[in-house]
Parts: sequence; C-alpha cells; structure tokens
Amino acid sequence: MHGTSLEFFEFLKYETKPFRTYSIVPKDNVFKAISKSVKIKQTTKTKSQTIKQFEEFLQNLDKTLFVKNSQDELSEIKWDEIDHFCSLLRLIERSDERKVRWALYNQYVSGNLKISNVKLSNVLKEFKIKNLEKILIKILKAETSSGLDAEFDGTVFTINHQPGDKLVSHYLADAIEEPSRRSPGDLEKEILELIDEGSYSNQEISQALLIDEGLASRTISKLRDQGKIILSSFGQRGIRYFTTNCDNCPFGTTKSSCRKEALSFIISAFMNDFKVNLTANDFDSVDTNQALLKIKRIIMMARKEKNTKLERNLSENLDNVLSKVVDKFIDIESPNKKSPDVPEINLEVSSNLSNLPLLYQLGLRKGAQSGIHLMDEILHQASKSINKEERVKIKKHALIEANKFLKNLGLDKKDTN
Repeated sequence: MHGTSLEFFEFLKYETKPFRTYSIVPKDNVFKAISKSVKIKQTTKTKSQTIKQFEEFLQNLDKTLFVKNSQDELSEIKWDEIDHFCSLLRLIERSDERKVRWALYNQYVSGNLKISNVKLSNVLKEFKIKNLEKILIKILKAETSSGLDAEFDGTVFTINHQPGDKLVSHYLADAIEEPSRRSPGDLEKEILELIDEGSYSNQEISQALLIDEGLASRTISKLRDQGKIILSSFGQRGIRYFTTNCDNCPFGTTKSSCRKEALSFIISAFMNDFKVNLTANDFDSVDTNQALLKIKRIIMMARKEKNTKLERNLSENLDNVLSKVVDKFIDIESPNKKSPDVPEINLEVSSNLSNLPLLYQLGLRKGAQSGIHLMDEILHQASKSINKEERVKIKKHALIEANKFLKNLGLDKKDTN
C-alpha cells in the first residue's frame, strides 16, 4: 500500500493501453511512458529514481505472479488482475478500517498470530490512522460474531487459528472489497431473477444479494421506471415490496405461457414422484405467476438427491438447530395441580417461531394437526379407562395449546378440530 506502489499500479491500469495487445512488452517502451505519466508524481523524484523504484515494483509483481519480469522485457502480464488490485488499493486508501484490515491480513499471512499495536502502527506508518484501538475493537466485534476466534487486550490482537487457515483470510479481507462488484447489468439480472419468484423489499434484496441497500434501491427505481417490475404490496411500517411485471415480462414471456409451463412441471412432478393426480384447477387459488414459479422451484429442490454425504450432513444439522428453536418453547411439567394424573403442558409460544423457514413451519403445522387427531384416536381407544368428560377436557386443552402454537407461526388453524 506504499504511495509509490499505488502510483505505479494506476500507471499500469490507466496509461498502458498501447501495450495491452502485446504478449511481450519491452521495458524501454514502459520507461518512456513513465516519463510522460500523469499518474506518477515526477516532481518528487528524478527520472533515475523513478526507474529504480519501478524496477523494485516489477520484482514484487513478479513474486506475486502478476507479471514475468526479465532484464529487458515484461511478459505474461495479467492485466485484469492488475486492474482489480489497483482498484482495491484505491478503495483501501479511502478507509482507515480497510487499511487496518489489510495490515492485519498482511501480518497473518506472514505467519504472525500475535499482532501488536506497535507492529500495526509500523506497517501503517505512511498513513495517519486515528483511533487504531477503536478500529481493532470494531473489527473484532464484527468478525468474532461471524466465527473468527480472536481477542484484543488493548495492545495485542491475537488470532487463535492455525497459521494458513483460509477462513481467517476471509474474515479479515473480505470486507475490504466493495459490497458488490457486479456490473449494473448483472445486478439488474440477479434482482429480476430473485423477485420473479416472490415479492421482496429493498432491504431483503440487499441481504439476499449482499449489496448495499442504497444500491438496491437505485436499481429497483431504474427497473421500475423501465416497467420491468411493479409494486406488489406494502408490509409493516409501510415497507414496499416489489415483483416482476407480468404484463411487461422482463424475460420476454407471456403471462399465460409462463403459468402454463409452471403448472405443467408441477403437475408432472406430483404424478411421477407421488402418483398424485393434480389438475390446473387445484391451483386456481394461486393468484400470481410468481407464486407458481416459487412452488415450481421448491418442487425442483425437493427432487434433489438427498443421500449424498453433504446432503445427509446438511439435513441432520439443519434438523438439529431448527429443533432447538421449537424445543425452547415446549415445557412439559407434571403433575397438573387441578388434575394430578394429567401432565401440565405449557407451550411458551413466541411469535419468533414465524421466523422459521416456511417449509419447516408447514411441517410443524401438519405435525400439530396430526398430533391432535392421533391423540383423539388414542383417547377414544382408551375410553374404557378414561371417562368422556375427562377425554373432552384433555382434548380441549391440547387444542388450545396447539392453536396457540399455530397462531404464533402465522398459519391458518383449519382442520385442528
């Protein structure tokens, strides 16, 4: 991040157009261009000093495999990587936090796990970094919450990972990059593909695509002006939700053909996978094509092979962590003060359950409904030992608790009687 290095990178990025079509570039040509460069501050050094520093710079580029540096020529020049790295350096220069992250990253990849403030200050001596300790605390807070095992005692930043752990590099360096390096066209395409299967707010789009919310908002406004998306509804506190415009489909499909294709896939999948015969009439209540496309995507994912090592590990661990959420709200105590023989079922249900994945919520709903029917059947079979009044009482209590559970999931409570 040396100032001179940034000058040389910007020279290579902006002032080497005549050389970029050559497979081999004579150094004399480069030196002549340097003497005319507006990116390199000629007033601060003589021509011979500039050439000497540029030679040292090329040697470092050779070590990092950006270029093959020989005595008289340059070859195997990776122009795209040089351009990208130049932009990254300029980005780092505009933020003290990025400079500190870069210094931490530099020290870690050099094998240092205990990085003192003195060492960081020395690495960053060319920059006037204010509040180094405050910046380190901020970085620590942000990255330890994501999984980085590190600590900072005010004078030493300690990384409790093995040297060379690639995850550490991601924790320290990923935030150096811009939130999004997509081109405007790529970003518009990603947003359209996302909201073609649902309605999303600016905030949800920024979270899903890992882009700045302001950038999401500007792109949404542009797509709306072009008539490719429409405002579909308002959420809580007036949050606006957008989806694709079926009357001006950005993918060049008519509304009827889009619906027909989605229905065809879904109906065929249900017949092939479950021998369940559905018709288009079964989907009359599905108001939008976007909802149908979402159902289609869910069915496609359901058909994915589930017995691979990765999928088994995924399902086992996902079940484990989601079950912890549900188990947190179920507390069965015994005995019941009013009916000593009947356990006290206490569901401390929270509306936070509505944050569970939709398919998991639907499974809980079906499980709760099936549980009520199963319990009713068991009580009916045991009616000889439990009188009708007690059986009705137990069922009523279970229904109240199950409905409380379903209500906080935000789901309809039909068929629970």
